[in-house]
Amino acid sequence: MKFRFLGDGDCPDWLLAEINTLSRMTSIKINILGQTVAQYLIKGELDEETIKKITQDAKVELDDAKAMIAALELIFSSSARYGVSAANLSSELQQLGLPREHSATIAGLYTDYRLQITVALSSQSLRVSRLSSIEVLSGDSLSPFSTVSLKLKKLDGSGENSTINISKDDVQVLLTELRKAKSLMENL
Repeated sequence: MKFRFLGDGDCPDWLLAEINTLSRMTSIKINILGQTVAQYLIKGELDEETIKKITQDAKVELDDAKAMIAALELIFSSSARYGVSAANLSSELQQLGLPREHSATIAGLYTDYRLQITVALSSQSLRVSRLSSIEVLSGDSLSPFSTVSLKLKKLDGSGENSTINISKDDVQVLLTELRKAKSLMENL
């Protein structure tokens, strides 16, 4: 079965196991745990004291607590990444075996934190070097390859040269594809 919140993919087996573990918690504890995980996704810091208190009250082992955090992190981040509606998320979590009340709680948290999680995930993505120039150096007449020198500018501003060998025919294809990729990225 395919799930929208997982990018129209199958549910991993470990997530199914954690759905069972989450089902044993009360919806109030799921709400507190979910808020803590959402804040972790946004701020990058996990409130370990809150996690310990919730898991000790629910008599959950440390390994199970870590797995539940990972499950909620996947649910929130993947749902935000694929732009799933809260109604679809709730429905799909119920299909995986999470009780209706728990699913509604997680979907409600997702609605509350969706924009912030999306912004946080966007700020963490595409941390690549920027291509500042391409220089094609012709090879000798016997070689079917040209040497392409790529000047990459890192996010910190320092430059770095990378050299690749590519066939003369593929240089234009590379340039065309790079221009398309740049155009798509600018439109985002």
